[in-house]
Amino acid sequence: MKRDMDLVRHIMLEVESADDDVQLQELTCGDWTLEMVGYHVELMCNHDLVDGVVHRTGSGRVGGGFVRALTWDGCDYLDAIRDDGVWAKTKKLVREAVGSTTMAVIKDAACMVATQAIKSKLGIQ
Repeated sequence: MKRDMDLVRHIMLEVESADDDVQLQELTCGDWTLEMVGYHVELMCNHDLVDGVVHRTGSGRVGGGFVRALTWDGCDYLDAIRDDGVWAKTKKLVREAVGSTTMAVIKDAACMVATQAIKSKLGIQ
């Protein structure tokens, strides 16, 4: 399964705004199935972005689970990509430059886009 950075962002935004654990089923929408959400939550847990659990059935399918919270690194990453405009520009920049890349590069690119927007607002070159 291919990593979907829009789904990662969706999960993080939903978890951040929740008052309690977020069930994986609550994160499914549109084309994002329970399998896709579970896969991405596992990736995010393994890379210390979220604190959560994915339950798998005996056949290996996602049976449920939840995300408890964002981690410190998860909060930092979400802060870099939270703004819709920054996110759209970052995705376009990455797509045009390299197609796909690591989360660290995406975060760095988002920070550069945000920094440029701030400089522009302040009239700084």
